[in-house]
Amino acid sequence: NLNDLLAPAVDIQFNAGSDICGYEVAGDGSLNILSESGAAIASTPPASAPTSLIVGADGAVSKCRYWIQTGQSDIPATEREKVDTFDLVDTGRINLKAVVPKSLGDSFEEGHTYSYFAPGGGVACFAGPAGDGHTYWAISIADEKDEETGQVIQFMANKGQSDLNEVKLALLDKISSLDTDTVKFASDMIEATDPETIYATRSKEAQNIGPSLATNDGKVVLVGDAAHAMSGAYGQNPNFALEGAAELATCIRNNGSIESALQKYSSMRVGRCFEMQKRSAERAAKAMKGGKDLEDVSAWIHKWDIEKNE
Repeated sequence: NLNDLLAPAVDIQFNAGSDICGYEVAGDGSLNILSESGAAIASTPPASAPTSLIVGADGAVSKCRYWIQTGQSDIPATEREKVDTFDLVDTGRINLKAVVPKSLGDSFEEGHTYSYFAPGGGVACFAGPAGDGHTYWAISIADEKDEETGQVIQFMANKGQSDLNEVKLALLDKISSLDTDTVKFASDMIEATDPETIYATRSKEAQNIGPSLATNDGKVVLVGDAAHAMSGAYGQNPNFALEGAAELATCIRNNGSIESALQKYSSMRVGRCFEMQKRSAERAAKAMKGGKDLEDVSAWIHKWDIEKNE
């Protein structure tokens, strides 16, 4: 939980929710977070002190990133419908995942993640440990192109994704069409999944990471996918979110002012996140074309020392 990681260094008092549209700085330097109507949003739980920093952890579709990239402190009415796609690139895939109260089985080595990439490309399957007696699975399905019309066809586009029972059945049909027992580990997990727990989302990347992850006035800073939305090819989205939260807390603890802390945080995160996004995109592109011998970046990821910034 990002709040838990930040709490030792930052007095977190505010959970704004999704209705935010802007912010204003009061005469004493404190912040009011504004709704689309321009009214101040009451803090939840009630604040014990004035709000001084907005930590934007609002995901890939980020209003906070809009403020930072545009230099504005609100979203004009004419721009609000564009926020869902602002500074984002659709990478041409849909990702589906869930956690199942079931183990992979005795034929799989405990503690390891397993994967399958369709030889002709287009489908990638993953499954691995998710806590005692639980397994996660994740399936990535690339868009297809009609050779005659050139039309791009998205998985489930003609049925929608609101009926998760339909999503589960369509997914099982897709896995079955691969016609190989090698991917049975994935179909077994999907069969055991409660449809209501399936999460489906288009794969999107931030078009720009930086040059700064904070507003010029030092009032808003980004963490998580809001800062570095990337392909999930290496499964690093949640890891980098937690890493970023810890790094932000460290910078605030070790610097004399919020402004200097946010400058340090940006300088530490931008290059690393950009590199991870680049490597993830390259791996996803290769994997979705049926490529093998994919790069292992585990050593690069885990040797990072937050305190030393290296």
